[in-house]
Amino acid sequence: MATAGLAAPSAAHAAWPEPQAAMSCKPWVILSAYGTNEYTDSGHPYGSTGVNETYIKAITNALADHKIGQRTPDGNYYPVPNATVDIRNLPYPAGPGLPNLLTGYFDSVEAGRAELVKEVRWYSDNCGGGTKLVLVGYSQGAQVVKKALADPGLQSAQYVINGVVNIADPTRYNNTSGFTDPGDMKTVDKNWSPASPAAADGGLMGRIAVPQMFSRGLTDRRYFDVCRTDDMVCNRPGAPNPNDFLTLFGQSLGDGSHTSYRDGAGLATATAVATKMVSTALGPIISPPDPNDYSCTQHGDTDSLGAAAIRAACDVQTQGTWYTWGGGHSVNPPQATYGTVDPSDPIRSANDPIHKGFDCSGFMRYVYYVAAGYDIIGDRTADGNFKAPWSVRIDPNQGILGLMPGDIVFFGSPGYAHHTALYLGAGKIVEARQSNELIRVSDLFSHTDYVGAIRVSGAGGGGGPNSTWGTGVRTHSSASVGSPVYTTLPGPTGIRIDCQEHAEAVTAEGYTNDVWSHLPDLGGSWVSNIYVQGPAWLPGIPACDGTGPSTGSQSTWGANVNVHSIAAVGSPVVSTLPGPTSVTVKCQEHAEPVTAEGLTNDAWSFLPDYNGYVSNIYMKGAAWLDGVPTCDGGAASGGANHTTWGTNVNLHTGPSAGSGVAAVLPGPTSVRIDCQTHGQSTTAEGYTNDAWSHLPDSNAWISNIYVTGDPWLADVPTCEGGTGGGSQNSPNQRQVWATNINVRQDTTTSSAVVTTIPAPTTVAIKCQWHGTPVTDQGYTNDGWSYLPDYNGWISNIYIKGTAWLDGIPECTAPPHAS
Repeated sequence: MATAGLAAPSAAHAAWPEPQAAMSCKPWVILSAYGTNEYTDSGHPYGSTGVNETYIKAITNALADHKIGQRTPDGNYYPVPNATVDIRNLPYPAGPGLPNLLTGYFDSVEAGRAELVKEVRWYSDNCGGGTKLVLVGYSQGAQVVKKALADPGLQSAQYVINGVVNIADPTRYNNTSGFTDPGDMKTVDKNWSPASPAAADGGLMGRIAVPQMFSRGLTDRRYFDVCRTDDMVCNRPGAPNPNDFLTLFGQSLGDGSHTSYRDGAGLATATAVATKMVSTALGPIISPPDPNDYSCTQHGDTDSLGAAAIRAACDVQTQGTWYTWGGGHSVNPPQATYGTVDPSDPIRSANDPIHKGFDCSGFMRYVYYVAAGYDIIGDRTADGNFKAPWSVRIDPNQGILGLMPGDIVFFGSPGYAHHTALYLGAGKIVEARQSNELIRVSDLFSHTDYVGAIRVSGAGGGGGPNSTWGTGVRTHSSASVGSPVYTTLPGPTGIRIDCQEHAEAVTAEGYTNDVWSHLPDLGGSWVSNIYVQGPAWLPGIPACDGTGPSTGSQSTWGANVNVHSIAAVGSPVVSTLPGPTSVTVKCQEHAEPVTAEGLTNDAWSFLPDYNGYVSNIYMKGAAWLDGVPTCDGGAASGGANHTTWGTNVNLHTGPSAGSGVAAVLPGPTSVRIDCQTHGQSTTAEGYTNDAWSHLPDSNAWISNIYVTGDPWLADVPTCEGGTGGGSQNSPNQRQVWATNINVRQDTTTSSAVVTTIPAPTTVAIKCQWHGTPVTDQGYTNDGWSYLPDYNGWISNIYIKGTAWLDGIPECTAPPHAS
């Protein structure tokens, strides 16, 4: 940010700090970044505003209290480097300002970030753990420091940083979590008394969270921050707005709040913060780990997700788990599986079918599944994971210094990654390397084709607890499209959301939504819920102001939607919703059917905020809303729990197309099903199904071929005494996909063909067995299922579901067709 010199820059301003002594490995180094348009001269060695000098003086005096370095006398004296403590200015443009008018603000921040990362890594590379760094940033300099802390290159060398002090940070995020002592982010009012910042307020230029490794972890509590509530630069009310940046900045300059940290009552705050930081920083120096240590353990600090992945990987490794080709794929949830013979290495992989374990990418999928609690990676090959849209990538040119423990590393070429492993730190990886070997710890550079790495941030290629839709979706530093863009998601991406709030309305695809979600794994940035799959207000996610998820739990669609006094279109209209609206739904009930856009639904939702009902036909989501109780106190399962598809669908008096027609559904309709049975097979759209569902509200039957869902509907019981019989129960029913599938005499592709299934069909399965691997559509599977109705076997590659079918028992005897 600009300082007092912005309006009338001094002729003494220099593009870079005055020449400094060469960098050296003194026991302590204070590296300082001042604000916009500041300069240095003989009277202002650490920036012309004086804030950096105030805090450097407080830090050196706090060190002197511990017999480190020397105290600076009171009065107009500034601290100077000595044999124990070095003090350096970060050389960066600090623009815009004379003579750097061509260096824009964000270009200046980026230049400062790159320079700070370079200098921190110099101390890491050259000082052998013998130097403790303290970073000090004021205004734009604080934003430079914050951005550098998030850089993978700095994080890989972060053990040399023992303290960070940021003052008036224009990217302050008041809602940052993870600090062991909330006082580490110190907020004061204009009288310098302790104050509590509002979560909705924060930095003028955006809201960026502090990386957790600097607020907790192996070297806990390294980050300290100071902000006055009346300083609009670090505590702008509400969301950032680029239209008033200069106005609010000028206000903070004019009333002196932004420069007040340097003198008067601000001196006591500087002393308190410096004393606290130095006390914390005097902990033991973290030494680099032993390069000869091949134990499976974490070497160096990292974030909580990476640490959890390492624990999971090391648990697998210490159990003596095998590499097995294809292991860990085509199964959900992720887990170890038996492998198959690798056609490219049949001799080495000959035992893979009897080894239960993982291949390299299946191993990465599993350890991050355990770490995150969901399948954050997805069922991808090494190359698929390498090319997935991860937000944090580490270029191979950064070498080992670019990596953090828990990063996923890749080997091959930029066009194709053939192998992947988990980085432990200190140049070590844990990997499922090749067939006929146990998972092991190796040197990263035992592979000669390292091609880069990713840092799993929660926005997984396999989908997160939530997901965006669309392409080129931008996340912003605050809940506003006018705030700086943090990153762009090239396609639908899994994301983790910790809270949501109402802010700037966004319109896309004819819908408008004012809800934004906070993404803690993407730098604390925000994304409009218009681009997040689900209702306008996401269920189960709290509001960022702590009021819980009740601030709108569902969303309507369409324009001029009427809210009625009772659940009937003929009842009085109590309100009209002019466009898509976030609403709170208390309960739902079955009442008068309503048809819109070709769909019919008899469910209505009660909106307590309007004291009226709206037809569920106008609610985003399922016909019967998930998780919303019935208004009579019942559960959702008692409602219209399924939907038909197609037009002019006949309902019959029995589970047979030859029985009488009881009614006709003109279009897709919400229906309630109480049970299902096997009856006459029905074929539609190339599929055949013999399951029929009973509709108690119509006392009629419908073929499951016209009901959205699996051929045998999950969670719907079989009918007792229903006509049409059918001996198979629901767990044994599966769907064959593709056409002209051979049913064979045993579990080998060379055995005789018993029959051919001409089209996708529902089949009954008795049991399954491991047999000859079959490859189709790029997948290989050795699972085979026995079909008693055909007295033969079919490869699981042609059955919808997991490679080894869930709920189907393994055959107790060798396969035969008898």
